[in-house]
Parts: sequence; structure tokens; C-alpha cells
Amino acid sequence: MREKRFETGLSHLRTYVEQHGDGHVPRSWMCPDCGFALGSWVAHKRAAIRAGNTSLGPERIAQLHAAGFETTSPRGVRGPTSLHQQQWDHGLNQLRAYVAIHGNADVPRRHVTEDGFALGMWVQSRRKELRAGKLTASDRLEALSKLGFMEHSDRRGGFAAPGRNAAAETGGEAVGNHGAPSRQNSA
Repeated sequence: MREKRFETGLSHLRTYVEQHGDGHVPRSWMCPDCGFALGSWVAHKRAAIRAGNTSLGPERIAQLHAAGFETTSPRGVRGPTSLHQQQWDHGLNQLRAYVAIHGNADVPRRHVTEDGFALGMWVQSRRKELRAGKLTASDRLEALSKLGFMEHSDRRGGFAAPGRNAAAETGGEAVGNHGAPSRQNSA
């Protein structure tokens, strides 16, 4: 079973490298054809190598490298070209495309785009960051606000559709709603 899963992951990694030109697979990336969580698989292999886990063995590590596996990710530098910024930009662009197609930003939690990006999870993560006070960059808050971003949603996805944005309709700002009663407290 482990061997089959390794071979499946290796095959998907080769395909990803062919399509994207490198092995820097975003952690949330899922294969669009079958839903294989390649980003998570790659992250686990990377962690195992860093930890010196012997379960991979030199042969598997060689196979990973031959397939285009990147042992490290370019996370050290935070800037406009960092992996972190690229992932933010990609997620925001995917959300814009979703809004253009569906007319709202109320993304289902398990929604995966055609290119394998787990948009629903990306949306959920932004909502959690906002509630925890970790999403503070004004340019990011503004970009999300323009798309109808809400701290809570009618659906488990993190965004409310335009027209259901009570804060915006009452003259408040859509992003945050920190002064509004939570759904759990309202009866």
C-alpha cells in the first residue's frame, strides 16, 4: 500500500513539474483529475527528509529528485516574489475568477479549481486569520473587501455573497465585522 501511494505521488509530481516547470508545489494543491493531495504529500516527504527519516531510503529520495522534487521551498524571504506572496496572489486571483463566474464569493469549503487549487480551503484559512487578528495588511483586507469578504458566512466557506453583507448594507465595512454579534450568540 505504501509503495503504491509513493508511486502515485511520484507520478503526480512528475506531471506537476511538466505543467508548472518546477517542484515547488503549494501545500494546498490537489490534482484536478483525481483530488490527490499532492501539496500535502510533497510537504510530508520534505519534512521526512529534513528529519532524517529512514523510511524513505536513498532510492526513494533519488526517485523524488529525478522527478523534480525540491528539497527546500523558497520561504525564507518575504517579498513580492516570495512563495508566500505568490500563493496569496494565486489564491486572490482564483477567488476573483470564482466571483466572476458565480456572482458571489461564497466558496464551498471543498471547492477545488480546475487547476487543482483548493480555493475553499484558502478562503477558510483567510477567515481564520481574520478572526485571530493575523490578517492585518491593509492592501489584502481591501482586496478581500472588494470581493465581499465576511468573517462569517451562511455557508462553511468564509465569504458571503454580495447582497447578504449586512455590514456593507448598513454602512460598515465588510471585512472583519468584529463589532457584530457572532452567529453563536444570536438567537
